[in-house]
Amino acid sequence: MYSGNAKNNLRGKLPSKMPWVIPVNCEGCGSCVNNCKTGGLKMIKTNIDGVYVPWLIEPEKCSGCGRCSEACVMGAISMTSYVEDAMFRFLKQKPIILT
Repeated sequence: MYSGNAKNNLRGKLPSKMPWVIPVNCEGCGSCVNNCKTGGLKMIKTNIDGVYVPWLIEPEKCSGCGRCSEACVMGAISMTSYVEDAMFRFLKQKPIILT
C-alpha cells in the first residue's frame, strides 16, 4: 500500500507514529477527541449498544502528535510506529469489545 521512505497520504506524508486504540480500556470520556488538533479522531459506536470509543475516521488527518494518547487517563490509546498497520486497522476495521 505504501512504499519507500516517502509514505504519502492526502496531506503529503504519513506521521512516524499513529494512535493505537484499545477499545476495552476506554471509558468513553472523549478527552482524546477533544485534544485532537486535526479533528481526525471521533467517538464511534462499538458492537455493544451505547458504548462508544475513539477511532480515526480519517487517519490521513493524523499528525502523530500524541495529544490523544497523553489525554487518555485510562491508557486506552498508545502511539505506535507501525503506521501502516494502524492505517489499515482504522480504514478497514471497526472497534469490537469482547464480552
